[in-house]
Amino acid sequence: MIISASIQAANQLNIIQDIHKHESKFDQIHVDITDGHFTDNISMSFQHIKEVKNQTDYKVDVQLMVEDNVKLAPLAFAHGADLVSIHLESTPVRDFINLSNEFTNLGVATLPNTDNSKLKDYLEYSTAVLFLGVNPGFSNQGQSVDLIDKIKNFKYIYPKYDGLIIADGGIQKNHIQSLEDIGVDIAVQGGAIFG
Repeated sequence: MIISASIQAANQLNIIQDIHKHESKFDQIHVDITDGHFTDNISMSFQHIKEVKNQTDYKVDVQLMVEDNVKLAPLAFAHGADLVSIHLESTPVRDFINLSNEFTNLGVATLPNTDNSKLKDYLEYSTAVLFLGVNPGFSNQGQSVDLIDKIKNFKYIYPKYDGLIIADGGIQKNHIQSLEDIGVDIAVQGGAIFG
């Protein structure tokens, strides 16, 4: 399983230094971009993606928690994102399909309380499914849903889905083995890595 470090939890005045300081704890970088509309917070920018790509050798996966994914997902890719996950709650299926026709590494993300049945029409066009276990916008939260149960339920409903499974939010060291056991491909950790 790949560990992706959420730099939202890093020292915001020394992100690159913090990445290097903790590099033994993760395999790639996760960037959360929020717009203050889809979430209550504004965090990170496309420049963060570009700087991480320019100053490190890490792959970067991005979660957009924004209202206008049609406009902003292409910007994330243009700034160097290797994978971009966008929320179904702010992306009609038609828009998701159009974006997936343009960008091959597009994932669909869900909020903690979104039922897995809502994913059905997105999966055929999705490289990954990101399950968010916390309310979006702020790091160092405890899980508001049980990600293990939610992912098990997803795998029961959609046994043929062969894209990446990403677990994000409130993931501590003691969760890693259980997530790996149920087939999670990428676990996003923030506070567990950066403190």
